[in-house]
Amino acid sequence: MNNKYVGENIRTFRIRKKLTQRELGDKIGKTWEMISRYETGKSSPMNQLNKLADVLDIDATDLLRDNGSQDVYSSNRIPFFNTIPEDGIFDRAKTYVFYPAPDWIKEMDRSVFAVEMKIVDGSNGCIFVSPEAEIKRGDKVLIINNGNLEIEVFQRESVNLIGKVLAQEVRFV
Repeated sequence: MNNKYVGENIRTFRIRKKLTQRELGDKIGKTWEMISRYETGKSSPMNQLNKLADVLDIDATDLLRDNGSQDVYSSNRIPFFNTIPEDGIFDRAKTYVFYPAPDWIKEMDRSVFAVEMKIVDGSNGCIFVSPEAEIKRGDKVLIINNGNLEIEVFQRESVNLIGKVLAQEVRFV
């Protein structure tokens, strides 16, 4: 078992949970130094996997996955939303799912994330959304309206604006 990728997984889930190494260590009865050693692969976290998973609100198998073959940390893996966050805010830290986007998508905008079309209009595929891109009149945008996601053509400022739609990927089933 490669402690390095297990450590990378611990670090990724810890950051998403917005915990410091000290906070995570306190919750499982270890020092922040030991959490650091787990994350860098210098010590084996195998005896602590269940405690770590409980604190991080994940399944222990998520920590064991060798994401190297799927390259979760590469530049083309982007956050993926298949549900609307409870507060309606599409924060990258609120998802543990990644989507293998084409390289050109990340080149267009580093803040891009993907949204499954089933939660927008019931179709198959996904849209790539940038919360930071400049939006001009006539651009397609993703909005939240009465708790539902909609794609519309941008005409004016909207308080429910999630971001600019950069592209759509259609899946045929």
